[in-house]
Amino acid sequence: MDRMLEGKVVIVTGGASGIGAGIALAAARHGAAIVIIGDITDQPREGGTPVLQRLNSLGTKAIFHRCDVTSRSEMDALVDVATPFGGVDLMACNAGIALATDGPQISADDFHKLLTVNLDGVLFGAQAAAEQMIKLGKRGSIVATSSMGSIRTGQLTTAYSTSKAGVNMMVAALADAFGPSGIRVNAVCPGLINTALPLSSPEVAKMFDGLRERMPLRRLGEPEEVGNAVVWLGSDLASFITGVSLLVDGGQTVVL
Repeated sequence: MDRMLEGKVVIVTGGASGIGAGIALAAARHGAAIVIIGDITDQPREGGTPVLQRLNSLGTKAIFHRCDVTSRSEMDALVDVATPFGGVDLMACNAGIALATDGPQISADDFHKLLTVNLDGVLFGAQAAAEQMIKLGKRGSIVATSSMGSIRTGQLTTAYSTSKAGVNMMVAALADAFGPSGIRVNAVCPGLINTALPLSSPEVAKMFDGLRERMPLRRLGEPEEVGNAVVWLGSDLASFITGVSLLVDGGQTVVL
């Protein structure tokens, strides 16, 4: 396997579970020296072995830092964890939520909660990482986790799709802003991925079952498959790619 992140320092928000854990593990398999997990909890929602143990077994130094991505000061503190190791090379702004109460009748409180986590988390993480990269003269990379739902939506994902469409536009704007400093900013847009998040609502889970049967590959993606896309975007192999929202959806949007 090509080790696209050999010796690099990687931060993953929301990295204890799901796609975030997949990103962290993919980074480790591709040679990252340090993987810093920023999350509210160090325990995976899906159960099983905590991601830090799995990362350490791959020979990567894994560090957990408890944080709230909706706090700019806590994002600054998370990025500061990378300072003794030479600073962050790849910032994966992955943390996000979906709500079972989503839909056209979503409450104002739930709507604002979802937007705050899904948008503030990307903005604050990107700001903190870019500031450190610029200070240290690093030509680093920032990759946000968006969603196929930013491009195709339905009534049961009213707020979620709105937030992820915002992520795509934020990535484009930040790519323009940080590009002169040599910092690339991109997003991945996962489709149906084998995590607990899509199953947060029985209605959404039922909808996903129907969609899977119409997908070209006829299966769910795995978290590390999304992680591989993040690794590639964060590596020198993608050195002339910025401002892109890359679909990682098994062809799902082809048939929708």
